[in-house]
Amino acid sequence: MTELAPFRLDPVLVERPWGGRRLTDYGKVLPASVDIGEAWELCDLPQEVVPHVDDPSSTVLDGPYAGARLRTVVAEQAEALLGPVAPTKEGRFPLLFKLLDAREHLSVQVHPHEAYVAAHPEARLKTEAWYIVDAAPGAVLYLDVVEGTTINDVAAVMGTPGIVPLLGVLPAVPGAFHHVPAGRIHALGAGTFVAEVQTPSDTTYRIYDWAAEYGRAPRQLHAEASMGSIILEQEAAFSLDATEAPGVRELVTTDYYWMREHRVDSGSGELAHTPGPVVLNVTHGSIRLGDLDVPTGTTAVVPASSSVSTFEGDGAVVMEMGF
Repeated sequence: MTELAPFRLDPVLVERPWGGRRLTDYGKVLPASVDIGEAWELCDLPQEVVPHVDDPSSTVLDGPYAGARLRTVVAEQAEALLGPVAPTKEGRFPLLFKLLDAREHLSVQVHPHEAYVAAHPEARLKTEAWYIVDAAPGAVLYLDVVEGTTINDVAAVMGTPGIVPLLGVLPAVPGAFHHVPAGRIHALGAGTFVAEVQTPSDTTYRIYDWAAEYGRAPRQLHAEASMGSIILEQEAAFSLDATEAPGVRELVTTDYYWMREHRVDSGSGELAHTPGPVVLNVTHGSIRLGDLDVPTGTTAVVPASSSVSTFEGDGAVVMEMGF
């Protein structure tokens, strides 16, 4: 099997009405006068799945595939890149990783779970997890509903500001982690900057969109699909407080992905011992990965066939993801 060396990725930038310009702080070159809400750092989705995103496959920056789209590496070097990890049914990389800049509140939303997807082939399962990279003072997250709220209560205020008092509210704390399984009502609050790992899907059902509050153009809401997707009081949902302790912290393991946090004051960090590929994003500081310098905000892939097993850092915080 051919050995593939680690390589960095150039993201796909996605315009959102709630986005801003903070991605420039993380090394992104943004188009002028456009609100960019998301940098799809690692993405490899079919165009028909996300018609609103132009060519949704990240660009490889290093090695023999420099300048090619990630989909080309998957197509030509699946074993070397993925090892035993299966690509998606369309033959694509089976993970989506984003950086999100929420200048304003995101819509109150929910994503479809497995049972809903089984009955609605146009939907794609979307389970995700948030690592709070940064947050403005007073910024919040909306997660779940307040205790005692029923699905009938949600239905009665669907699509109206009446949903807001029913939402659970948490402070957005840099370094904290939140698992958002499919079916969990949620919204990022204004002033948050988040690293998000998820299944390769962009299926989102909007419950409420804050159009009047922000003077934004109204977008379609999805009452019926939302009601079919909401799961209240999920046992799988959880949050972890922030820590500044150096070392490795296990954040989440699901059937679709896992995520770890590395805090390296100085010296090396050890990658997970896994037969599949590993994805790294540097949220603070910089690292040396094999022959690559990986600065703040940059995402790199360590292929399954790579012999690289560590990275060097100094004051770095790194998200590590895999299967």
